[in-house]
Amino acid sequence: MVLEGRVVSKRINVGSKSEHRATMLVTREGEFKLRRQGGHPFDDPEVTGLVGKRIRGEGLVSPGQFIMERYDVLEA
Repeated sequence: MVLEGRVVSKRINVGSKSEHRATMLVTREGEFKLRRQGGHPFDDPEVTGLVGKRIRGEGLVSPGQFIMERYDVLEA
């Protein structure tokens, strides 16, 4: 699947034991926790470095998350 949107950092699962700051992809289709295939699920510097940028990514969508196989940074 291909998704396009802005990468943001925000707190998720607020008020629960699993509350934490996550890198998210905000798209027209919704918000997805952003991961990179083969990257660390909680601390991937490459994904964190995308915060504030618009990207187009190709990968797999599973409940609430987008696991990218590849991506391109888009012009603002």
